[in-house]
Amino acid sequence: MPITPTSFDNIKVGYISETDGYIKDVSIADANAYAESNTDTEFIFIDGDEKVRFLTINEVNALTPKNLLRSDPCLTGDQPCGPPKLKFFGGGGVGATANPVVDSSCNLIAVDIVSGGFGYTSSPQVQVIDPCNNGSGAVLQTLIENGVVVQVIVRDSGQGYLPPPQTVPQYPAVLTLTGVTVTNPGFNHNCGVDQIEIIPSNGSVLSYNCDPFGKIRSVSVDKGGRFTELPQIRMNTVTGFNATFVPNFDIIRDPQPVEPVLTDVVQVYDLVGLNINGYVDGKPYYGNIYYVNGIRYAGTSANSGTNIVVYDTQLASVQKRQIEGEITASQREETETQEDTIEAISSPSRGSYSTTPTSAPSTPSTSTPSTPTTPATGGGYSTPSTPATPAPSTPSTPSGGGGGGYGGGY
Repeated sequence: MPITPTSFDNIKVGYISETDGYIKDVSIADANAYAESNTDTEFIFIDGDEKVRFLTINEVNALTPKNLLRSDPCLTGDQPCGPPKLKFFGGGGVGATANPVVDSSCNLIAVDIVSGGFGYTSSPQVQVIDPCNNGSGAVLQTLIENGVVVQVIVRDSGQGYLPPPQTVPQYPAVLTLTGVTVTNPGFNHNCGVDQIEIIPSNGSVLSYNCDPFGKIRSVSVDKGGRFTELPQIRMNTVTGFNATFVPNFDIIRDPQPVEPVLTDVVQVYDLVGLNINGYVDGKPYYGNIYYVNGIRYAGTSANSGTNIVVYDTQLASVQKRQIEGEITASQREETETQEDTIEAISSPSRGSYSTTPTSAPSTPSTSTPSTPTTPATGGGYSTPSTPATPAPSTPSTPSGGGGGGYGGGY
């Protein structure tokens, strides 16, 4: 069969209309006509590699039939088997992309959404494509809000999926249990007596409710743990049958205020080209960012609590960390010096300070004391009224303003 050559007539773009939603299959001529009255329109183009590109009208006019071809159409020789790829289709929208998370037992346990796309009027379907047909059985369900894919629920993890080769870019993430989907409510459960179990629990605590016929209506996550493998969720029951559940995970790429235990971290392989949003501690950072006074931080908002600066370059993140480390060490050394000095002043038992002369007079005078008055605070002491009486030998007052300035904080 002859291959039909591409032409300018095959180039189609789309755009988002405020009244009609996502409009697709728009010719270059129609795009120019629309742009005349909608000058700020961002057009959507899917190239030969099925990557979504966002273009101005000038960039649309610069497209050629070559943009409809794959960048590497001729793959020769044996290709290495790798993980499944996820393809979103339907729903009236465009642009959703995601990376699968496959555990060491070859289960597809979670989906990390890289882009939620836009323009979806109904939940799109997700096709799990395994290039070598090693894995099978995974079933995914999408949820949308305001035309954007916000969650992908793994209703069935399938089996036999392979991790990608180590040469594929990867990024660290933490999987936290945030929900449980009831895939089969079962029947005849003894509500309030039967217990729901998650094995291993990893600190998770679950509860459930059911109807008068013993069917499980829903499951709540009272406390969510972190997982790197697919847990088993089941009802511990004598009377009930057939209830089945699947875990739902939130995938967190942001650095945590408290560093997670290393065994809690999974490596997600980037199959769709996740954007690097900067660098933290010399490592690429793929998580969310927000700005405060022009400074970029890791997280979703100023209330996220990370207070971690995201730098433009790897070198800047390393140098800044070194400088901060040097400052911290210097401050710690200075603080320890101050603590030792203050403790010496406030602790006579250490022999560093004494207010009693070694030889006191046999009859002290009330008008002309031979000893200095013991200070009420650490700021100083009264001088004797008789110049001939020598002052006791004391160390100089600390440069930090005296021990009284620390108010018993040590």
